[in-house]
Amino acid sequence: MEKLSITGGDYCPEILFSPEENIFHIKGISRPEDARSVFYPAITWLKDFYEDLLTNGEISYSFEDPFIIQFDLSYFNSSTAKFLFDIVMILKKMRTSGIIVSVVWFYEKNDTDMRDAGEHLSELAEIDFVYLPK
Repeated sequence: MEKLSITGGDYCPEILFSPEENIFHIKGISRPEDARSVFYPAITWLKDFYEDLLTNGEISYSFEDPFIIQFDLSYFNSSTAKFLFDIVMILKKMRTSGIIVSVVWFYEKNDTDMRDAGEHLSELAEIDFVYLPK
């Protein structure tokens, strides 16, 4: 499957989903005017990737080599939060299907709001995150 690469900027996060390199991350600041235009391609790509995993089985993830997705956002607005939730719900479906998924949530050491945001998403989706201060 082709990788998805969205270049980040002052208002948009960098999104890189690259199965060949085993890199899946969303990084930066996310306060785009039109969050849908930024995140819809990522959500569509992730759904297609999930379906591809189920049907082809060429890539398999195990406890030793899980599917790891990293969220490393220094700020995100409320419209972004909705799309992050959609992404996390796809990850939940992947887990429910037996795909080993690890969600890593980075936050600045003193930014308790960002840690809380990750915990809130984790609770809503009913999946555990790994929290890493930076």
